[in-house]
Amino acid sequence: PREPPLTPSMASHRIGARLSGLSPEQLVAFIDEQAPLWSAAAMRVAEEHAARLVEQPEWVLSEVLLSPDLAPHILAQLPTTEHAVKGTCRAWRRGWKETLKKRERPRLVVFGGKNTGDDSEFLEQYNSLERYNPSTNAWEEEAVA
Repeated sequence: PREPPLTPSMASHRIGARLSGLSPEQLVAFIDEQAPLWSAAAMRVAEEHAARLVEQPEWVLSEVLLSPDLAPHILAQLPTTEHAVKGTCRAWRRGWKETLKKRERPRLVVFGGKNTGDDSEFLEQYNSLERYNPSTNAWEEEAVA
């Protein structure tokens, strides 16, 4: 007789039961082997979950993340689109404000016009919107409606 197919919840329960018997070293080896096969979304979820489970030493918080000297350097690495981090705490809000003027912002250039040329029957309209990406040091064209 053929076994019925595993549903995702059955498979999850089964793998959980198998992994629960592994030593920490075996579990880390299993994750290291499987992680390259995960999608980017699955990797982000795993990273977020691990970050919640692993408690950081107190000195990491007090001497690094809340340091008035180091917080601006950490935050300066983030693009302006990650502005939600400024709501984490007062030290990060100060660090965000200190680095905002220096932070690379996307730049837009808009071109537009009409080219009638020599032939009055031929009318060409040209519109272009380009965004400068400082991380690639290149201009990228965007669609214009």
